[in-house]
Amino acid sequence: MKRIIKEQVKSQVKEQVSKILPRIEQSVNAQLEAEVLTRSSHSSRTLYAVAADLSEMELKKILIEKMEGNKSIQRSDEQRNLYKALVEAYGADKIILDTYRERVILKRIRDDDEDQGEGPFAGSNRGSKRQREWKEPESASAPLEPATRSADRSTTGSKSRQVSASESAFVEEPV
Repeated sequence: MKRIIKEQVKSQVKEQVSKILPRIEQSVNAQLEAEVLTRSSHSSRTLYAVAADLSEMELKKILIEKMEGNKSIQRSDEQRNLYKALVEAYGADKIILDTYRERVILKRIRDDDEDQGEGPFAGSNRGSKRQREWKEPESASAPLEPATRSADRSTTGSKSRQVSASESAFVEEPV
């Protein structure tokens, strides 16, 4: 009697397992697919966030290094000209930032403060920022014209940052 019951139970278990197993497989596969999609979307968002966080200068520098490493500048005159223009734009940006670094940083801090809207006391230290902003450039012999010229000849992708740098250097007048 026990053997008959055991065999019946075994056969019923086999039937049920064969019915349940595909459902379990489907469920696990669906969960795995969802996890893979979630992780891949997070990694692409992470890559986008990293790229967004890189400054324009860093991106230009990386591009120049890649072009030099791949020797792509030696393939055609057009690529060589683009490379030279990129190097010139990078050099001009570097000169602007070296000359006006403190002013640009202070302007960004001020802009960030305005964006955050820190409440009624947000503007309480503006006078001290303005005074610090109007220190003479480190190199008094650095002409002001190259900064405006380099902003004018920049590419469209980099114009906004250069305009910000030149605006911070020229817009406000000492009080």
